[in-house]
Amino acid sequence: ETMTSWISGKRSRSAMATWARAGSTCEIAGDVLTKTRGGNYNRLATTEETMAAGVHEWEVTLTAGATANQSLALYIGVARENLDVEKGGYSKRGDGWYIRANDGGLWGGGLESADSQGTRAFVIGDRVGVRLDTGDGSLRFFKNGVAFGAGFPAGSIGGPVVAAAELVCPGQCITLVRGAALG
Repeated sequence: ETMTSWISGKRSRSAMATWARAGSTCEIAGDVLTKTRGGNYNRLATTEETMAAGVHEWEVTLTAGATANQSLALYIGVARENLDVEKGGYSKRGDGWYIRANDGGLWGGGLESADSQGTRAFVIGDRVGVRLDTGDGSLRFFKNGVAFGAGFPAGSIGGPVVAAAELVCPGQCITLVRGAALG
């Protein structure tokens, strides 16, 4: 399977990265990432593919919410490479740029819940798509293949970065989607 990438204006297909690193309260099973235990605090997970040039797209399916209340207060986007996966909250430290699934709010680059789309912006079963343009430093998000919200404008993201998620509550689960087709 592949991840869609454009380098120097040419669309190419590269080997799709999978989850490579995650905090100890999370479990990786191929493309599936689950927070299995611990309290309600952020834990980072990343892929191993560093994105330093070109345009990159990927999607995750929101597979399950928190065990206690089905909460989708989790974050999907990009983070700087080699961050400590036993921590989270990287959007507040200038090292992560995310959309929060429960309300569609943007986190990172000085933003906290900016451009919120209201409660239940995404629900279990929805796909959250991400398009990173390292050339102009923009990051856009998609809901089920359709552009969603404002995203981070040009000049927001400085690379290199990796695909990332921060799961918050035990039971939350996301799955990487192969062959993302974003609008």
